[in-house]
Amino acid sequence: MVDRSSGLLGAPFWLRRPLLLLEGARVDRDMPDLEALGSLQPAERFVWGILPHAARSFAPCIIALPARISLPMAVGYLYCRTLDTYEDLVADPGARRSALAALPARLELLRVGEAVPPRMVLSYECVDRRDEAHALLADQIDRLDVLFQGFPAPVQVALIDLVKDMSLGMSWASGVFDSQDGALCGQEQLSEYCLAVLGNPIRFAARLFQWRAGRGIDLGRDVEQAATDVGEFLQLANITRDIEKDLLRGVCYHEGLAQLASSRSASDTELIRSVRAALTDRAISLAPAYLRLVEGMGLKAGLMSASALMMLRFTELHYQGTLTLVGVSGVEAGRARGAILASLPGAISGRWAKGRMREVVGRLVELRSKLSHQASSMYLS
Repeated sequence: MVDRSSGLLGAPFWLRRPLLLLEGARVDRDMPDLEALGSLQPAERFVWGILPHAARSFAPCIIALPARISLPMAVGYLYCRTLDTYEDLVADPGARRSALAALPARLELLRVGEAVPPRMVLSYECVDRRDEAHALLADQIDRLDVLFQGFPAPVQVALIDLVKDMSLGMSWASGVFDSQDGALCGQEQLSEYCLAVLGNPIRFAARLFQWRAGRGIDLGRDVEQAATDVGEFLQLANITRDIEKDLLRGVCYHEGLAQLASSRSASDTELIRSVRAALTDRAISLAPAYLRLVEGMGLKAGLMSASALMMLRFTELHYQGTLTLVGVSGVEAGRARGAILASLPGAISGRWAKGRMREVVGRLVELRSKLSHQASSMYLS
């Protein structure tokens, strides 16, 4: 890992942004250089270095945000990734619950200037080096704390709300997984899980945008609901991508896979294909919520529009790949780097960006019609 942007930390963010995007595009997420990541200094450089390993397609979207909210969004996302790491990789239920509760309490102490206790020493069950990168982040959250303390008070409040809501959601999910042998059951539980993991970060991004625009951090009811639906739409991309990996660690997000999860097996490829198709169908049904969220936030020309379009294009690429995986023919997918470049004009024309978003959602809805016969009897009720 070559650290090329550390010398630009004092430069304006618009000057550093292209290099950070380039570095993120080049990282090897499957084989991260853990030693190099751990040695990145100062704290902000660590944030930008670890972000592509923690956020995948979210990383370039966060970097593309307006300078005033890009770093708070990155730090907020990494705190959330830490909570998700506790839920995913800490096997001991007691230690997991304690860790989930400790993080929001830690931020409350930091906000009022009080001393925080030493971070918990945890044992992680890592399956691969991606997991090890997430564990590295969780073990170095004090580096995020330094940046949190420098944020304006409204940003700190919004970030604490984010971490608190996600902590409660993760604690709920942890209890459900423990009591149901590693499986979520039914649409209600799945939606609640998606809200905890990604609905809350989407809501946080909307609050940051409103704060930057001078409208405070409180969202209207319609925007709140749209953010919830968009969170599920995006989180289902992660779930459908990682079905086999999750089964091998004894977890599943559809009751149809509960037996495989209990035996830690991913051997029934046809059953997995059917469930993946059903979850993808559910996800694409929520795609129009993306347009409701964009309209509700009042996005115009600017980096926020470019970032929103970029995220939607990345999500389209994922679901195109998923449809091919479950056997839908005639699906063409682009490339991630192309999605970045094709989204940048949104910074100049918000109207253009919204038009492209409508096109993407339209393509997804069309693809859903091709999927309908694939999901068979495995649809969520």
